[in-house]
Amino acid sequence: MPEMNLTSSEKCAAAETLMGKGQFEDAEYLLDQVLDSHPQDVTALNAKSGLLARTGKIADAKHLLQVAHEIDPESPAVLTNLANLALLENRTSDALEFLKQANNADPDYLAAVLLRGQVHNFAGERSAAAEWLTKASELAPGDADVLAACGKFELEQQKFAEALAMFEKALELRPDNVAALTGMSRLRCMTGEFSLAGELAKKAHLQAPQNADVTAGLAQIYLLSGALSEAQKLTDRIKKRYADYAPVVVLDAEIAIARGETARALADCAAWLRKAPQDQSRLLAFLKLLKSAGNWEQLLAMCEKLPSDLQSSDPVASLREEALLARGRVEESWRSWSTRRALPVERPTSPVKVALPPYAPLPDELVLMRFANTWAGSGPVELSGKTPLRSVWERLECAAKLQWQTEVQEEQPDLLADLCARTILHAPEKTPFTPYLAPDPVRRAVWDAALPKDRGLRIGVFWQARPPGLLIDHLQDILSDLNIVPVSLQFDDSRHQLRTWPGVLDAGKALESLGDLVNLIDCLDMVVGPDGVPLHIAGALGRPGIALLQENHEWYWAGDGTSSLWYPSVKRIVSPVGPDWAAAKPALRAALEFKDA
Repeated sequence: MPEMNLTSSEKCAAAETLMGKGQFEDAEYLLDQVLDSHPQDVTALNAKSGLLARTGKIADAKHLLQVAHEIDPESPAVLTNLANLALLENRTSDALEFLKQANNADPDYLAAVLLRGQVHNFAGERSAAAEWLTKASELAPGDADVLAACGKFELEQQKFAEALAMFEKALELRPDNVAALTGMSRLRCMTGEFSLAGELAKKAHLQAPQNADVTAGLAQIYLLSGALSEAQKLTDRIKKRYADYAPVVVLDAEIAIARGETARALADCAAWLRKAPQDQSRLLAFLKLLKSAGNWEQLLAMCEKLPSDLQSSDPVASLREEALLARGRVEESWRSWSTRRALPVERPTSPVKVALPPYAPLPDELVLMRFANTWAGSGPVELSGKTPLRSVWERLECAAKLQWQTEVQEEQPDLLADLCARTILHAPEKTPFTPYLAPDPVRRAVWDAALPKDRGLRIGVFWQARPPGLLIDHLQDILSDLNIVPVSLQFDDSRHQLRTWPGVLDAGKALESLGDLVNLIDCLDMVVGPDGVPLHIAGALGRPGIALLQENHEWYWAGDGTSSLWYPSVKRIVSPVGPDWAAAKPALRAALEFKDA
């Protein structure tokens, strides 16, 4: 008669598979069978501790791990789980120490190598993260978890194309890989594909409903897509189990800031930071929250007090550069950028070669077109890369001097931001603003004829589709009863919201391209709205505009009072961070009534 009993190793392996599917009760049943007969089985002790940690029973998980560690102090699997547990308790330095011991015990133990790369990445130590993630890739080039971790690393460097390829490969290997699903959902959210992002995040959550990172990822997607209540519900559930876990603390604060509860959010996080003031991951998280709150001066003050090695790290230096730009300290910021990028110290020479990074934020590209246009006045500018703004590039004053490259260039080109830095630092005579977009005369005439005359100012309006952004209801409330002709410049699916605002001209339905916005906007008396493509086009044309901003505005809206540093023709109205835009109403109505008079 064949042997029917399962061995302890078979039961442990089956339990690991069940845990991966979220079947924790079945997994625990098998592991308890092993421990009933073999209470010193290190594999079973280690596996059950991981199970308990995933379900929030941290104290019980820690006890089992300590027992396993006493039995086999050099087990890389136990040491790696001790590191995971330390991370849940925000003990990053302890986690790294456990991982170093695991690497010493077995240099090729994949789980320890991979987690070490992820910990360094979480702490903002990019060079160390790249080193260990590369090693993990060499050990297991076709492993879905390794591909997902590397994709997350690339995503945080805003290398969207590389991240996408890694996530797709991971999901091709394992369609239910939660790390890849979560990473892909984050990528889709960052590129504005919120519906697809939400579906991917939900799928990951259903695969591992008790995984804190996956749940936090779904909550983050809800936050970015404007579903603040749903984000808060998920965050509250995670907080019950992991009240001090960094992603949970930060996410809770970000939701509070989006709701306008900035003071409370920063106070809570400051108290959290004081528990471990030397923890680099906590410091970096707090700096990012200061950016979210628009507390630029406090962010700069904190950066100045950091140790020099942390101050010069890429994540901190990048935040500091944004803060400097937001405060109008332009040259200082671009000098730091230039040093980090190791840019040439001499001014660019013709032909200037510029690369457009894939998935770059459209406003950034519109702002920095200015410098490519400036250099095109002196000679050819060779552009490489794909962009949804190609039709806008064709409306540059010097568009005839632009040469679009289809082949990969042998010489490494500058990024658009690199060109900005090199212009400001090494060719300051080329930095003064002059309008750099120009309408097509024929198409402009068509728009001018189609728009009403003698009915008041023709005001281009646009809005954001999701809270806490400037919504269509905010604009309608602010602009009601004024002697103006509102012209909607909305060009995406949010145009359907116009049904709630009768009397607005829907110009978006007749736009031939984003470049056609240049022709339309040049016919208007003013453009009013939040940070977005239409307002940047108005600024680049030198046309009047009013930017409705909050204190956490992007770097290119730096200015003094109502004056805008980057776009002289656009005035700024800056409100506190949060979903309430009422503070902008009096200033905007006063500006429009004055102009109408």
